[in-house]
Amino acid sequence: MRKLIKIVSILGVLLIALIIAGVAILQSMDFNEYRPMIAEKAKQATGRDLTITGDLDLKISLTPSIAVNGVTFSNATWGSEPNMFSLDSFAAEVELLPLLNGEILIKRVVLQGVRVLLETDSKGTANWQFDGGSTTAGTDIQNSEQGSEQNTGQSSESSDITIPVINSLQIHDVTIIYKDGVSGESQSLSLPVLELSSTGSDSPMQLVMEAAINQEIITIKGDIGSVDVLSNNRMFPLKLDMSVLGSTLVLDGTIANPQAGKGFNMGFSLKGDNLGAVAARAMALAGVTGDTGLTANSFSVDGAFRDSADGGFAVDGLRIKIGGSDLGGNLSLNISDSVPAISASLISELFDLADVIKQSDEKPTQTSTQTQSTASGSAKPDDGRVFPADALVLDGLKAVNAEIDFSGRSLIAQDMKLSDINLVLALKDGRLSLSTLQAVLAGGKIDGTLALDGTGAKAKLDLALKVSQLDYGQIYKQSAGDDMIRGKADLDINIKANGSSVRSLMAGMNGKLRVSTRDGYIDSGALAFATGPLAALFEGEEAKILRCAVVDFDIVNGMANSKATVFETGVFSIVGEGKLDLRDEKLDMRFDPRAKTASLMSVAEIGIIASGTFKEPSIGPDAADVAMGVASIAAGIATGGLSSLLGAVVGAAVDATDNTDYCALALAGKPLKAQK
Repeated sequence: MRKLIKIVSILGVLLIALIIAGVAILQSMDFNEYRPMIAEKAKQATGRDLTITGDLDLKISLTPSIAVNGVTFSNATWGSEPNMFSLDSFAAEVELLPLLNGEILIKRVVLQGVRVLLETDSKGTANWQFDGGSTTAGTDIQNSEQGSEQNTGQSSESSDITIPVINSLQIHDVTIIYKDGVSGESQSLSLPVLELSSTGSDSPMQLVMEAAINQEIITIKGDIGSVDVLSNNRMFPLKLDMSVLGSTLVLDGTIANPQAGKGFNMGFSLKGDNLGAVAARAMALAGVTGDTGLTANSFSVDGAFRDSADGGFAVDGLRIKIGGSDLGGNLSLNISDSVPAISASLISELFDLADVIKQSDEKPTQTSTQTQSTASGSAKPDDGRVFPADALVLDGLKAVNAEIDFSGRSLIAQDMKLSDINLVLALKDGRLSLSTLQAVLAGGKIDGTLALDGTGAKAKLDLALKVSQLDYGQIYKQSAGDDMIRGKADLDINIKANGSSVRSLMAGMNGKLRVSTRDGYIDSGALAFATGPLAALFEGEEAKILRCAVVDFDIVNGMANSKATVFETGVFSIVGEGKLDLRDEKLDMRFDPRAKTASLMSVAEIGIIASGTFKEPSIGPDAADVAMGVASIAAGIATGGLSSLLGAVVGAAVDATDNTDYCALALAGKPLKAQK
């Protein structure tokens, strides 16, 4: 027994001696002698030159360390620069004993001065495709993402991953540049600082990072889950404070399946002091120039983000504030089908477009009458038409499916204010349906539906819209600042059309259009054309009373026929009849002025003819009426315009009045013609 113990002791001493001798030999070796061999092996594997100009140092102990300085790796022969990769210094220390238990404990990693150049030539060949390789850039990326799963037959969720514990990771002055030889575009990413530290495998990791993407600085600070949580694929916590594009972003939540990057449940809060400036920086980062058109208002966006098993995501409790405007609700995106699907339920107390979009007092520039713009922005000869013949582009209706429900207390767009808004919109396979459109505008209730089918060669439009008791006096006062026009109107539109352009939609339209008002008030000062003799029509309070105005058209195959057209004050009536040709954009209307009170004025039996085209209408006296005995008033009409024409008509010395109640007939929906 003693002999056995003695033998074991001797063997132990010899083993220790061998280890000590091995460590001593390793420590005494100059590893710089191996630099040529390392370079040769790299050349054989890649066809490129690997150069180590600094020291290569390896220290053997219970905490082995390695350090290397001055490393470069050459670029492809066609590259824009000599080197694809350069490294100023690298150092690392690893705990030896934990390796016996299958653990990787890295005490310290320091990486300094890294520059990586990734580029393609004019044919798309990548500089990371080495001599002898046959994979393209796209294949390399695909293999890096899918290779493990395809080769092992196991998903990334079930793979056994040993993740090293890093007590301290320090990366400084890293630059990555990408140059696209096909497009000529380039991108750059630099990491001035990236530090990751923890006190142990079961302790949270602290992250500090500063990055620059095309000169745009991004900073990140915060805590993330421990290595144990990550390696065991458990609920991974994350709380980060970020500064990006002149705004601050806070992320606080968990990732249920961190190894697969799934199971996000993340609260977020984005805040900024200047919406327009943040958008401008985002545009510059994307390489887009121009004015954003957005205001300098402060903004905030808060909510909770989560993903779903089908690859989509949802945002719950969304709250957006821009200036004094707000928008909130829930939304989701499903990308599992071939066409993405969006679902949103949104609410708002107040949303003023002036809080979001810069307002301009500039009047739009008038376009030339000789040319008109096409959809592509080019100009073509004016064809004398109002409705464009450019083909409708409705492919965008097929790009996404959507279900949107919106309720708003108040929506303001310049001088228009909508309240009590309720909108339900659905977009499915190229068919747009607005099943609910309800709102209040100037005290008038709006109720309508709309359907637009863009699946066929011709679009199909179905619109039904009713507006009840719209206070147009309120709208006029908001824009003009006075109350020279007062009253309420009803609007009823019910049309169907199909066509491949706006012009063909109008030509194929069927339905009806009716606008009516009663018991209003109108002052000649509010009418630009009511000057000279025509102003006499509105003298006196009785003349300013607008008993009614009705425009009622039946539309059949693009032909709008007047069922009733009347404008009546307390002292005169104007009754119209005829048609509007929506197909050829031509006017064919006659308006008969009728005096109601002989003591105030008399009216000649001269009708007013509206002819010509929508773009160039012509208004003048009925030549047949003039020829029948009232030629004495014809002089001056040809050059005097509408004011002189109507002034002459109502001032003619003819003892005739017409007390027909045209308002009662028109408001009752009766077909209407002037009584001779």
